Amino acid sequence: MSIAKGIIQLVNPLNKDQEKIKFLFDPQYNPQFVYDQHLTARDKEKFGPVSQKYIKHALHILSTVIKIYGSESVFLDQVEGPLLSSEQASEATQKYLEKNGIDQQVRVRFSTNAISAASMKGNLLTFRMPITQREKRMSGTLHHELGTHFFRSMNDANQPWHAKPTLFEFHPYYETEEGLAVLHSHIDLQKPYLWFAALYYVLVFEASRLSFADLNQFLKAYVDDKERRWNMCVRVKRGVTDTSVPGAFSKDQMYLRGVMHMLEWLEHHDYDPRPLYIGKIATDDVHKAQTHANATWKMRLPLFLQSDEAVKRYKLGIIRIRKENGL
Repeated sequence: MSIAKGIIQLVNPLNKDQEKIKFLFDPQYNPQFVYDQHLTARDKEKFGPVSQKYIKHALHILSTVIKIYGSESVFLDQVEGPLLSSEQASEATQKYLEKNGIDQQVRVRFSTNAISAASMKGNLLTFRMPITQREKRMSGTLHHELGTHFFRSMNDANQPWHAKPTLFEFHPYYETEEGLAVLHSHIDLQKPYLWFAALYYVLVFEASRLSFADLNQFLKAYVDDKERRWNMCVRVKRGVTDTSVPGAFSKDQMYLRGVMHMLEWLEHHDYDPRPLYIGKIATDDVHKAQTHANATWKMRLPLFLQSDEAVKRYKLGIIRIRKENGL
């Protein structure tokens, strides 16, 4: 298990369901979360300090979406489509696995205890129940979890640095990983607004200054569904025991931060991300990884990157994302 995955498990509150009932009954209540273990100072620094570097970019995206659609619910319905059933999500996932030739390697499960709507750990893809996947966004979710995380992990498993990147003095790859995954989750959308990356960036910053109850109140300007507000506030307050005090889990700022980093890198590399699929590496380590890569290994790529023609379409998709979001 990676350190990052270990931390994510540690910050999942054990009494989340009980505290949810109290909060929904009284929105002024600040949940008191219980954890299996408490985070160390080193754990808290794993994803970097809370920042406001891209606040203006994030607020621009949020205000653009609200100005056009009026509310998050309308935005999601019109841009991302209707909610899928678990059967529909399962069927779409199976088709994706088969088309990409990984149907024998990936397991899929549905869990009521998951924090994220979808997550990839090893060869296990988990969807949170009740399902929040949407018709037009489903392919993007699979590009994110399978087309990015799983394929990079699968290639990494065949490399000499696998499970020992410090031996090769590689940089942390989280920002590259998540930035790339977020971009890939939007390339199929006609209106690829980076709504969630922007929203979580702002939310983490505000959580570092606000209590849980005040954060929920702040979020009402952007999210009109109270169930979604609860889940989002839990995400950015996870790791905090007494949520009446300011404090945030900084991981969710990595998505927009990673997007900004990857847009710059892709622009300087002809919008071709294939070299990054050599393994779970940071952009800073591409050349070093190519030098040390397994000579007998053959890179595997997701379908949307398997040909030069596919990469041309990919380039247009990334440019559209940058333009629509004013980045």
